Amino acid sequence: MTAVKALSDILVAYIKSDVIFTAIVDCCTPDAEDTDASDRDDAWEHYVQLLVTLPQRVANRLEINTPKAFSHENFAYYLIFHVIRAIDFMSQSSFQESTQYKIKGLSHFVSKIITNFYMGGDSPVIASFVDILSAWTETSEQNRYVKRKLIQTLLKHLSRQAIEYLSIMLLKQCPIHYKADQQIIYNVIGDNFDTNNDWKEILSFKIPFYVKPKDYKDTTIQENLLYYLSYTKNSEGNMNELILKLATVWADVRLINTSNLMEHIYISQLLILAVRYRVTMSLWSKSVWKTSELKNILLRGMGKHLDVLSPEFRCVGTATIEIILKIMAELETDKKPELKFQYDDMGDSCKQIYQNLKDLSHRCLIDHRRKGPDNYAPRQINLKLSLDYIASRFAKDENCRAHNTIVSCAVKGPEQTKEIVKTIISVKLDALDGKQENLDSDDDLVPYDMSNDISVSVKKHPKYLRDVLEIIVEASDAELFECSVEVAEEVVTKQLRDEDPKVVTEILDVFVHLEPKYHIDDFDNVKFKTCVAIVCQRPEVAAPHLCREIHTDIGRYSIATKMLMLDVLCEAVNRISGVYSHKKLIPLKTEDIICEPQKDLSPEEIIRRRLINKTRYFHTKKPHPFSKAKRNMFAAVADNIFYPLVGGFGYNQLTLSQHNLKQDVDNILLLKYLAVVGNVVLATKNCPKVTTYCWEVVKIVLYMRYTPEPTIQTSVMSLLASVILVVPSSILKVEFFDVMMELRSWLIDCLKNVDLTMRLGGPKSESAIFAGQVLALLEKNLGDIE
Repeated sequence: MTAVKALSDILVAYIKSDVIFTAIVDCCTPDAEDTDASDRDDAWEHYVQLLVTLPQRVANRLEINTPKAFSHENFAYYLIFHVIRAIDFMSQSSFQESTQYKIKGLSHFVSKIITNFYMGGDSPVIASFVDILSAWTETSEQNRYVKRKLIQTLLKHLSRQAIEYLSIMLLKQCPIHYKADQQIIYNVIGDNFDTNNDWKEILSFKIPFYVKPKDYKDTTIQENLLYYLSYTKNSEGNMNELILKLATVWADVRLINTSNLMEHIYISQLLILAVRYRVTMSLWSKSVWKTSELKNILLRGMGKHLDVLSPEFRCVGTATIEIILKIMAELETDKKPELKFQYDDMGDSCKQIYQNLKDLSHRCLIDHRRKGPDNYAPRQINLKLSLDYIASRFAKDENCRAHNTIVSCAVKGPEQTKEIVKTIISVKLDALDGKQENLDSDDDLVPYDMSNDISVSVKKHPKYLRDVLEIIVEASDAELFECSVEVAEEVVTKQLRDEDPKVVTEILDVFVHLEPKYHIDDFDNVKFKTCVAIVCQRPEVAAPHLCREIHTDIGRYSIATKMLMLDVLCEAVNRISGVYSHKKLIPLKTEDIICEPQKDLSPEEIIRRRLINKTRYFHTKKPHPFSKAKRNMFAAVADNIFYPLVGGFGYNQLTLSQHNLKQDVDNILLLKYLAVVGNVVLATKNCPKVTTYCWEVVKIVLYMRYTPEPTIQTSVMSLLASVILVVPSSILKVEFFDVMMELRSWLIDCLKNVDLTMRLGGPKSESAIFAGQVLALLEKNLGDIE
C-alpha cells in the first residue's frame, strides 16, 4: 500500500507539472517529416484516455486513501488549467510568430474533459471554461481575432457528445446585450453550423426539441439560439424549416403530453421568437414569405388546445396563436381584424404565461425595435477573476488523505459496507429512543375498531378508463398514481372494448413507456399485465400499432423497450389463442344431505332429498368430446398480428435491416423476434389460413438458414419445427414437399462432422443436436417419402 500511495503522489506531481501542457502543444504542432500521422494520433488518443480516467483508476486502488487531488472537481480544474494555457500560448504564438497549429488533438482532449466531467450541466469547471471562452472573444487585446478563430476551430472538431453538452452551456451562459447589434454567441461558435453537420443537427433539432427547461421565465437559450441561426448561411431557409417543425410539435396536443407544461411553453417561446425573426428578415430583404402552410398548422392546433381541460395549456395555445398572427400581420398590406382572447378571468399563472410570451415577441436581437426586460443588466464576465480562480485551484495543495470523504470510487469493500450499515442503524435507533421518551400516556388507550372501514386508497380508485389515463399522465399525486396503475388492468378489461381506436393506441403507448415515478410494488409485472390486457381486448387495433412500433427506425426506442413490446405481443397471442393448459379442477366432495325434517321444507322436498341419498349409481360419467372445446378467437385476428409482425411497414423491417447490427450487437432482439414469430405460428394451428402463414415463415427460414451464428441458426430451426408442427402431414407432403426436401438436405449438412462438433462443445454442438431433433420430426411427418 505504501508503494501505491507513493505512486499516487508521483501522479499528482506529474499532473501539476508542465508535461501535459508540453504534450498538448507538441501534438498540435504539425511536423513535415512525420510520416506516421495515424500512429501519432492513436498514441495521443490512448494518452488522453489514460489521463482523463486517472481519478477512477487511482480511487479503485486506494479507495478511502485517495488524495483529494483526484476528486472529479479538482482533477477537472487541473486539466482545464493546461487547456487554457495551451489556447493562450498557441493564439499568442500564432499572432506574433504566425505559427500554424492542428487543433484536432486539443479538441479531442477537450471533448474527453467535457464528457467525463460535465456532471449533468452542474460542473463549475466547465462553466468557468465557457465564461473564459466567451470573454476571450470580446477582449480588447490585439490577438482577439486570432483567439476567436482558434476557439471556433477548437469547437468545430469536438465530438458529438461534447458538442451537445457544451452548446447548451454556451447558449445558457453567453450574456445578451440588447443595446448591442452583435452578440457574443456568434463570436464563440462562428460558422460551425454551416461547416459541421453535428453542430447543425444539434442546434437545429436537438436543442429545440429535447432540452427540458427548469424555468420558462429564463429565455436566454431561446434568444441566443435564434439569434445565432439568423446569422447562418441560408438563414431564411433554416428558419422556415425550424418554424414548420416547431409548429407541428406545438399543434400535436394529445392527452398523453398535456402534463409537460414547461416543455410546451418552451416550444411556444421558440415558435413565437422564430416567427418574429423570420418576419424581420422578410422586411429587411423585401422577400415574400409563404405562410399558408404555417397558418393551417396553427389553426388546426388551436382547436386541439381548446379541447384540453388544463387552463394553463389552453392559455399557452391561445396566447401563441394570437401573438403569431399579430406578428405575421406586419407582412400584409390590407389590415384585418385581430384575433383577441380574454385573459382577465384566468388565474395568475395564466396571466404570467401570456405576459411572458408577449414580452418575448419584442426581443428579436436583429430588430431595431427590440425591447429588453425592465431593469435588465447583462451579466458581466470578469476574465481576470475567472483565470485567477482556476490558477488558485491549480496551485492549491490537495494532496491530503486525512479524513478524505471525496472518493471517486463507487466500489466499497465488505468491511466498509458493514460499518456504514451499522452507523445508519445506530443513528436510527437513537432517534427512536429519543422519541419514545417523549411519548404521552394517552398512547395506552385502546384503539378504535377499524376492521370494517374502507381505506382511503380504495375510495380514490378511478372507475373510468379516461380517468385512469389522465391520472397516470399527470402523475401529480403518488397515492392516486399507485391506485390508477393497480386498477388499470381491471378497468381496461371492462371498458376498453367500447373505446375509440385512438384511445386504444394512446393508452398502449402510455403503459409501454410508463416509468415508476413513484414506488409501486411489483411495478414491472403490473405494467406488463396491463399492456397484455390492452392487446387482448382490442387486438385488431393494438397489435398492428405495437408491431409498427417494433419495426420503427433505429434509435427511437431502446432494445429493452422493443423486447418488452415483443413479450407483450407474445403473451397476448398465447391468451387469445388459449394455448395454456388449464389445470383440472378437483371437484369438492358434496356432503350428505341432512334429511332431518325442517319446518320450512315441504314433504315433497324431504322425500326428494331422501331418494337422492339412497340412490346408487353404477355408470361412469364421460364428458362429451366437445365439452372442453372453445371458440377459435385467434383466427379472427390472426391477420392483424401475423402480417404486421413478419412483413413490417414499408422499408422498416426488423429482421432484414443491416443498421440493427450496430445496436443489436449480441443479437438479443433478433432472437426474441424469431421466438415470437415461432410462437405466433404455433398459435395459428387451427386457423384456416395456416398454410399461407407458414409459406411466409418458410421464406424467412430459407433466407436465414446459412447464418454463421449458432444461436440464430437454432432459432431458424425452431421456426422450421413450428411449421412442421402446425401444418397437417397431408398438406406438408403435397404443397410443401419440394421446399421440405431442400430444408431436409440443409439439416443433414448441419449434422456433418457432428462427432467433432460434440467433442469441441459450445453453441455449435447445441445447434447440431437441435438439427437432429428437427430432422427426426420432419422425417416422421413426411412418412415414407425419401
